[in-house]
Amino acid sequence: MNPSERNVAAMKKTTIELNEEHYFYLKERALDRQKQNKNASIVSILRDLVEKDMQIWKKSKTKEAK
Repeated sequence: MNPSERNVAAMKKTTIELNEEHYFYLKERALDRQKQNKNASIVSILRDLVEKDMQIWKKSKTKEAK
């Protein structure tokens, strides 16, 4: 298996539903980050932002449960 095939195998698809307010908030943050890193795609930046927000959300839920 070559490296590109491994990357495809490791990828996961995620679908999220956002209301208009959240969509524009994420889009604004992604565009700001893209200005800092011209080589990054909007999709990869959005994915990173969503993953970080999900980690923060999970941590807050864990703390609430204790």
